Amino acid sequence: MLKLTRIAAVALIGLAVLLALVAFMIGRKPAAPTLVAPVAHNEAQAITVVEAVARLPAGEPISANGLRLAQRTAPVAGAVTSISAVVGKVPVQDIAEGSPISSSALAQGFSLQLRPGERALAVPVDELVGAGNRILPGDFVDVFLNLRNTQPNVNGPAEAAQTRLLLSRLRVLSYGQQDIAPVVTETAAGTDTRNDPRAADITGGSSNHGSGNETPQPARSAVLAVPVADANRLLLGAQQGKLFLALRNPADTGLPDLALFPQSRGVIDPLRGLDAEQQLALQRPENHAFAGIDGDGLAGRGSAPIRSTVDAPARAPAPRRSAPRASGIEIIRGDSSAPRGSL
Repeated sequence: MLKLTRIAAVALIGLAVLLALVAFMIGRKPAAPTLVAPVAHNEAQAITVVEAVARLPAGEPISANGLRLAQRTAPVAGAVTSISAVVGKVPVQDIAEGSPISSSALAQGFSLQLRPGERALAVPVDELVGAGNRILPGDFVDVFLNLRNTQPNVNGPAEAAQTRLLLSRLRVLSYGQQDIAPVVTETAAGTDTRNDPRAADITGGSSNHGSGNETPQPARSAVLAVPVADANRLLLGAQQGKLFLALRNPADTGLPDLALFPQSRGVIDPLRGLDAEQQLALQRPENHAFAGIDGDGLAGRGSAPIRSTVDAPARAPAPRRSAPRASGIEIIRGDSSAPRGSL
């Protein structure tokens, strides 16, 4: 009995050694490659882009109804991937039906920084005019006018020069080579932060600031966001006198009350016989700017008192009257004449 037990133990030990050898041999063999189910090529390359449902004309804001999401098998350069990033934007060229919307086809740069009724205008600056060159894009400034008297008064002493606040709380879009931050656009390739190259037409130079090794150039112009009704004043003030930019705290919202002062007459008088609706239309900023302003209006001369444009009809310019001739006997001697006596 004891002999059988020993034989069984030896057999079990041999079997264990054999199993250990088999396991060792199996562990040394390379693992079999894992089979992966083939993926369709179209699914692996599918890219979501925003495309036009119908033709999108240039210059008209894009609505959500004119957009849809579509799947493309090949990447589209600059394609926008979010509808919300396109709604309200304005295409600079016609976009055909079914075409993907790319960031290069949308208006960018300074034009998107302007609010409705504003225009971007450049004024010359230097260290004195620009508050010691402490002005940065995004700041608010007041424009003061130093108006020199260039037309002496032949009937009396010359009028003194004047300095006054011309325009208040204008936003600075660009100062020298520094531009306001561009608008960010979401594209399929990531975030597009390029400035519109058309901004160079406003600043008179490229929007690229160059490398850090270049010597910074002194600021020669500042681009301001100006209400269209006040653009004439800014341009005429820069021509007739000298402008100074006064830096102000952006939280300071104080503005002059224009209702306390008489309004300057426009260069072009409105038509007579306008109805009440047309009279109100004269006060629109575009029509106000079209009427214009001359040097006398800029200097505060030739102003008309404020009156209701609805109740009062438009006045035609008063006819010029010739100077009255002196009554009496006129004696003519050669090429000269002189009155003598009176009736």
